[in-house]
Amino acid sequence: MTILPYGGIVNVCTMIIYFIYMLIAIWLSIKQGLGHNFPWICITILSVSRLTQVSLDLAATKLFPPTTAANTTLESGVAILTSISLTPLFMSTSSVLNMTSGPKGRRMQWILIFLYIPLTISLILIVAGGIDPGSRDSPTFAATEPTKAGIAIYCACFAVLVWATTLIAARLYLASPLEVKILTTVVLSLPFFLVDVVYMMCFAFEDLWGNQKFNVISGSVTLQLTMLVPIVPTLLSNVHSRILASITDVFCPKC
Repeated sequence: MTILPYGGIVNVCTMIIYFIYMLIAIWLSIKQGLGHNFPWICITILSVSRLTQVSLDLAATKLFPPTTAANTTLESGVAILTSISLTPLFMSTSSVLNMTSGPKGRRMQWILIFLYIPLTISLILIVAGGIDPGSRDSPTFAATEPTKAGIAIYCACFAVLVWATTLIAARLYLASPLEVKILTTVVLSLPFFLVDVVYMMCFAFEDLWGNQKFNVISGSVTLQLTMLVPIVPTLLSNVHSRILASITDVFCPKC
């Protein structure tokens, strides 16, 4: 019986966590019905992409020798899925923030909706950079220029999300008690979200300091684990916010 390495154990733990989230998201997506389940669809997509990512990573470590596994098409898929998996989480968080009708205002609502346009462009650039053969010119996966541009756009979108959350939170006196709870969960989740965004920036621009500890493939497994830990409270906050919303006729008339 082969003992899993440290990275394999982290992958198995990741699979268990995201499988549970996927089941919860699918169940609540069906329960809330069309028009109220967009955040759950986003969390389902996130869970599926994470499950696929760790499955490919496990397969690469089993099928290829350790010295060559980092520079294979399987690990390129792992890198792409790692880079784009924060996009559905962003969409889910933005959708939760959009549920606060009182302190938000119509202008901010449209800003949050149009934010999906650069976010989609970021997603396309990250995928295009990942499938570029130049990403495997070095012994391990390296971010190409399209990948760097996509992650930079994503960071700009995150900055807008933080700005929008700050403005909405400043009008807390206009919020209902339920909206206060929703805003609180979003605000508390943003620092954890920031950890993952900083990690992706360190990976994309790792050539600036010549250190590959933040590489999503060959970097430190412990640092990769830190990317998993902060995302759990962020997911929990989204789940908590949607459950709060589902208990009112305002946000979920069918419940």
